[in-house]
Amino acid sequence: MAHPPGWAGQASPFHAGEQAVQQRVGVRDKVEAQGRQGIRDYLPEQHRQFYPQLPFIVLGALDAQQQPWATLLMGAPGFMQSPDPYTLQIDAQPVADDPLASALQPGAEVGLLGIELQTRRRNRMNGRLVSSDGEGGLRVAVAQSFGNCPQYIQQRDYSVVALPAVLPAPEHLAQLDEAAIAQISNADTFFIATAAMAPAGEAGTAPQYGADVSHRGGKPGFVRVDDTGTLTWPDFLGNFHFNTLGNLQLNPRAGLVFPDFATGDLLYLAGRGEVIWDGPALQAFAGAERLVRFHVTQVLRLRQRMPLRWALQQVSPVLTATGDWQSVRRALDVQPLADQFRPLQLVKREQESVQITSFYLQPADGLPLAPYQPGQFLPIRVDLPGTGALLRTYTLSQAADGNSYRISVKREGKVSTWLHDQLQVGSMLAAQAPRGAFVLDTQPSRPVVLISGGVGITPMLAMLDALAPVSGPHARPRAVWFIHAARNGREHAFGPQLRQRAAQHPGLQVHVRYSQPDAADQPGHDYHSSGRIDAALLRQLLPLDDYDIYLCGPDAFMRQVYWVLRSLGVARSRIRYEQFAQATPLEPDAAPPASVANPPAIAPTTPQTVHLQRSGQIIHWQPGSTLLETLEAHGHHPAHGCRAGLCGSCSMAITRGEVGYPQPPAQLPGAGRVLVCCAVPLGAVGLDF
Repeated sequence: MAHPPGWAGQASPFHAGEQAVQQRVGVRDKVEAQGRQGIRDYLPEQHRQFYPQLPFIVLGALDAQQQPWATLLMGAPGFMQSPDPYTLQIDAQPVADDPLASALQPGAEVGLLGIELQTRRRNRMNGRLVSSDGEGGLRVAVAQSFGNCPQYIQQRDYSVVALPAVLPAPEHLAQLDEAAIAQISNADTFFIATAAMAPAGEAGTAPQYGADVSHRGGKPGFVRVDDTGTLTWPDFLGNFHFNTLGNLQLNPRAGLVFPDFATGDLLYLAGRGEVIWDGPALQAFAGAERLVRFHVTQVLRLRQRMPLRWALQQVSPVLTATGDWQSVRRALDVQPLADQFRPLQLVKREQESVQITSFYLQPADGLPLAPYQPGQFLPIRVDLPGTGALLRTYTLSQAADGNSYRISVKREGKVSTWLHDQLQVGSMLAAQAPRGAFVLDTQPSRPVVLISGGVGITPMLAMLDALAPVSGPHARPRAVWFIHAARNGREHAFGPQLRQRAAQHPGLQVHVRYSQPDAADQPGHDYHSSGRIDAALLRQLLPLDDYDIYLCGPDAFMRQVYWVLRSLGVARSRIRYEQFAQATPLEPDAAPPASVANPPAIAPTTPQTVHLQRSGQIIHWQPGSTLLETLEAHGHHPAHGCRAGLCGSCSMAITRGEVGYPQPPAQLPGAGRVLVCCAVPLGAVGLDF
């Protein structure tokens, strides 16, 4: 029998809740096209052969109170059959005392997840229970069917055991007890059932009703028990359908089941889920796109109900790129130290080109690294013989990995020369926490173009780590162009790494242009074209589209490329650039793209007193100067770098009074702190200095 290649219905395969989340994340149009191609209203032959191989299937449905529950149906392989492409017959019922034991009646909406742990294969199906044969069998009519990738699934082999003649009594709890907390805190797998419970949508949307069940996996302990009634877990990169989150958008009720693979126990939770879209914990959890918080309303423990026991063979390889709650807690603990100079030790250095060397730095004080966003920089302090302490900022050239900072430094100037010549493995220097407002918008949305020149490649490498990671999932629906300009191969840093990354990621297009290639440089291998980045090249490389463009390099390079982009009709709001080299925007009548929303302050026109807390000295600020200039005029030398509110090195605690910024800085300091390099007092102030 012939079947259409994709979604057969006239409406979208995604309901309004799923569409809302897809729109928020910026993948709506692309995922709609993928869904129409990959979501079917029948079981393809591969799925019809897959389900009979399984010893269990995960099912999600609603009880009489419209509470979703997730559960497992089990049997010897072959207990599921597909008599035709539109039907799945399941010769099993829920275990004794299961919360769905009486809910699986004809007409019930069900979500099904077939998952083969030993091979990490899984397929999804949603449908309606059309009959029960009276002998324990369930017949489900297919509504939607699609495949899932193997990400985050732990590989396990199973064995079958006999269940006890007398089963332990069910345990109903109002909140999590010690045993439940221990089981959840050690779990690496659970399943979540949700349901869309809203009126029918407008024309063009699928019916907004139905049950769904999904797998969640991570490192042991990836589900954090906040208290006896609250759980939080990371939501990692997936297929962008957002079936679970889309259901929560319409109906926060959800059900979880944690199987104990060693004992055969099943722990069921009912409650409400909410999505956490931002915050320090999310930023500190490597690999997390969002967090989900679950508020428990019911707990049920059924002991020894599974006739299956599972032995772990291998954890999911993509989990190496994800974090854990212990690292998040340590990272949050060091946030108050962001403006202190902490000791770092050099653990590795690598020559990237004739001019650029990478330095890998780890904390020497026993505390973890501070988390950071791709594109930010590291303020460092070095003590040079005969010169004293000097401050510089260097962009972090890799995304945060929780292990080390990497700065890639071009040899030019006193400090960079000292780093190249003197900083060896084991050497020490001091640094504040990373900072900076030139950061990648990590929510997938428009295609992204990274354009760099020379050492300006450094923030782009960190951004590329987030867009096209070396390890972990490679399925982001966001096209990426990496366009880099260098003089020649000797000065081109990270060429082999770029070529390797492009080979790993079909969605990544890399183009390198040399302005003065050497005879040894091979066209098509070391570089793709010669000359400068101009309008003709960008027209050739970039299809007509709406892009997010990130730009970094020497000042002249940035100005030239910026105006090329503008001449091609790119809106200035779409062009973000590293502004450290300029105190004014590339386009004078435009607000700096990385500027904070902070109205300019009106500075006093009379002198103001400044109390220095540590020394007890009182000095006077004069109109027309900054607090930094006032301190320097009185013989003080506080830490500072850019003098333009860009690097944050001059951040200082304020003990009394208020300050303002005639020229708003790129990023405001934390509460109770002031950037003295560009701040003015709005009256008498006190500084912790």
